Amino acid sequence: MYKDMADAVESMKEKGFTHTYKISENAITCEELEREFDVENLSIVDSYSHDSGTDPGSESTVYSIESNDGVKGTLILGFGMYSDPNKAKLIDRLLKKG
Repeated sequence: MYKDMADAVESMKEKGFTHTYKISENAITCEELEREFDVENLSIVDSYSHDSGTDPGSESTVYSIESNDGVKGTLILGFGMYSDPNKAKLIDRLLKKG
């Protein structure tokens, strides 16, 4: 499907997922739009995971996400995201919806 992480992100952008989502303490945010989104208002459309195989901490996943009002973007998560319990809860809620 995708050659690598950069190819996945580029392909998602070509499909209209042009914004960048980030995990904050209590919500998923889009800084470009200065908006916060509750997980309940987001859906995972596609994902790609990459593991270089040399370092267990190097695993990362990019998700293409669409909000219920049509905001499309990507969210890139590194393995270390699960070390913060608040962020891990948000990620888990999003994945369970997906």
